[in-house]
Amino acid sequence: MIRVAASVAEQTYVFLATMYGGILIGFIYDLYRIFRAIFKPKKIATLIQDFVFWIVISIVATAVLLFSNSGQLRFYTFLGFMLGSILYNRLLSRVVITAVVSILRLLRKIIVGCIQMILYPIKLLTRWLSKPWRWFKKKLKPVYCRWKRIGTMPRRIYQEIKKYIKTIMKKK
Repeated sequence: MIRVAASVAEQTYVFLATMYGGILIGFIYDLYRIFRAIFKPKKIATLIQDFVFWIVISIVATAVLLFSNSGQLRFYTFLGFMLGSILYNRLLSRVVITAVVSILRLLRKIIVGCIQMILYPIKLLTRWLSKPWRWFKKKLKPVYCRWKRIGTMPRRIYQEIKKYIKTIMKKK
């Protein structure tokens, strides 16, 4: 049995639910803006990200409509989405962006600090081993150069023989 007319309480519930959906869409948009500000994507990546953003927004809007009023589209549902996103943009957007950026900066500092703590012993070890390594390398460089020259000798001889044979063949 299909009910044609919804009560005022149901319409108010749907309107408030779509306002909540508009607020959620505004929040997702702010996250998207922060993501784009951090990574500064190129044109193709921007197109792909925009497409994904609109898919996510469509899923959110559809879910809100399905859960609030069985997916029925009414003027007040569109109005609720618009008012929710406008209210979010005017009242909460700056606060949310500031908080998310601060949290991301704090996370970055924590991650960089952990990485530096992990790499500190490795840096000490490389500093400690660099002096003996430089001395060892300095002592072995002449030997290495001699062995390299000796090692490439068969190839050089082969190339010289090939050249010599070419010149002999041209003279005939």
